[in-house]
Amino acid sequence: MALDEADMTLMQAVEITHGFGAGEGQRRVLSDISLKIEAGESVALIGPNGVGKTTLMRILAGLLKPTSGRVELRGGEDLHAMSRREVARQLTVVPQARPQVFDFSALDLVLMGFHARTARFSLPSAAHQEQALAAMAELDVADLADRPASVLSGGELQRVLMARTMTSEAALWLLDEPTANLDIRHQIALLEQVTAHCARGGAALGVLHDLALAHRYFERVIILDDGKIRADGPSNSTLDDALLSQVFQVDLHSVDVGERRVWVVK
Repeated sequence: MALDEADMTLMQAVEITHGFGAGEGQRRVLSDISLKIEAGESVALIGPNGVGKTTLMRILAGLLKPTSGRVELRGGEDLHAMSRREVARQLTVVPQARPQVFDFSALDLVLMGFHARTARFSLPSAAHQEQALAAMAELDVADLADRPASVLSGGELQRVLMARTMTSEAALWLLDEPTANLDIRHQIALLEQVTAHCARGGAALGVLHDLALAHRYFERVIILDDGKIRADGPSNSTLDDALLSQVFQVDLHSVDVGERRVWVVK
């Protein structure tokens, strides 16, 4: 049965504006941001440092309430009026900053991906552990299952958190710099999981700094600059040399290598 438009829309942000501080001293970081993410979409969010990307991701994750505007999840539900458990059934987050992991093992962290869909205070089942270890194996961290998460390197923890996302069954993945701290091989492995998730009908919004990875793995690109959306469209056309050079304030030139595209500074 075909999905109607409401089912296809996993998230919609309407006129999001946000500032820090109050009154005349308020520093506005986002202005009138509107976007929609549909099932099956892979969307890269790019832009210079300090333009509001992480603030926007925190708002879309329900971790920060905007000064004005509204974020709706599937069915038109107001994200910021929902419980964290309700939100976790629909979206999952890989954060930019290293989270507090306490004394949990790497496997414990991955198993937390099941919490939104299991009874409160219930112990993980054998099936859950099997699924968690399978997800960890996909990202080459299964051998770290019993290691305390607090001693993992940045790249190891990033892959463990991604494995947690893979077990969550949430349709929408919000990934804030998911390839940070990863070598090339593990960047590819992680982004291939994003591609597979979207091919199954899920969706992903990921903050990236690598333009080549954004072009290769994401079908749509949103360019954020000075707290506003400068462009939003197919990656092939939106990643335009002239626009990118203007946004990043450096003279960029793209080179196509087979079906891939890379950018160099002139």
